[in-house]
Amino acid sequence: MGIFSFLLGGCNKSSPLVSKRTETIESIALHKSPEITSETEEGFQDLIFYIQEHKRLPDGTQKIQASGIYQGQVVGFEVLLNNEWREGSLGKGVPLVTYQGSVIYHSTGSESDGFLRVLNDLYGTKMSSLNMADETKFTGISLEGDPKELEKGPVKIKLFYELGGEKDYAELYTNIELGKRRLEVHEKDTEYRLAIVKALQQR
Repeated sequence: MGIFSFLLGGCNKSSPLVSKRTETIESIALHKSPEITSETEEGFQDLIFYIQEHKRLPDGTQKIQASGIYQGQVVGFEVLLNNEWREGSLGKGVPLVTYQGSVIYHSTGSESDGFLRVLNDLYGTKMSSLNMADETKFTGISLEGDPKELEKGPVKIKLFYELGGEKDYAELYTNIELGKRRLEVHEKDTEYRLAIVKALQQR
């Protein structure tokens, strides 16, 4: 499989660019956190969060605070996009400009512990004593938009967790749309569920 197919997830049901998923989450109302109850017709759990805040730190890092409601409890976490995104391409004849950088999922405390427990519940991973790590770093490659310029339109980023052994490797998507104050956490493949929960778990 070439790098283009690899980045886009291949022509399978799990790619958000080729899949015709039907989300069951209601649209996000302005200034209102959404109820997190996503389930697609293919069985993927694609979660939508409300962007409470977006700010650019002095070093250029962008911080996004996301939240949602699950079974009456407010849960949330922060996403940090580093200030260096290297522009690239997938070769001649491929009209997609990519950007590679780092994305960090950052804990804000008890609400982030709740977020991890939501994943554990919806993913069916059955982990116990879950608390979210202070931060989990991913390699990010954009599939749409420019992560340095979130204000200009939707940005879709494929995340790779590459620490540890083969069983720890995981992929997922983080999509950001500031105009709608919307952040999405999409699955790449259900086989990565346990690795994602473990990557986000406090060690």
